[in-house]
Amino acid sequence: MINVPHNSGQDWDTLLAEARKNILSKLSRLLQTDIEPLIEQEGILDPRSIESKTSSAFGALYGNSSNSRYAAFLRHANRSSSIKGLYFCGGSVHPGGGIPLCLLSAKITAGMVKE
Repeated sequence: MINVPHNSGQDWDTLLAEARKNILSKLSRLLQTDIEPLIEQEGILDPRSIESKTSSAFGALYGNSSNSRYAAFLRHANRSSSIKGLYFCGGSVHPGGGIPLCLLSAKITAGMVKE
């Protein structure tokens, strides 16, 4: 798994081919064997397919970019303000992305539901 930016019109086919080549080269070098002929099954999940399968904005895994000091304040709340009983948890809502924060998001949301 490699990190990539959200979809903003990049040439994903070229980027994926280049990334695949680099990944196979590195793994083959580290394992001291050519692993490409050993691959029996392969799947690629890029921002285009993430967006189409999950309706994630621009195929971003963690929602809005966290590149500014205000990003944390732009995350979605854990409770819907318009639909009673609808709650949210995960990397794109409060408190943010990454496994520890996603788990904390689930804990916060579970506490809200329990109340």
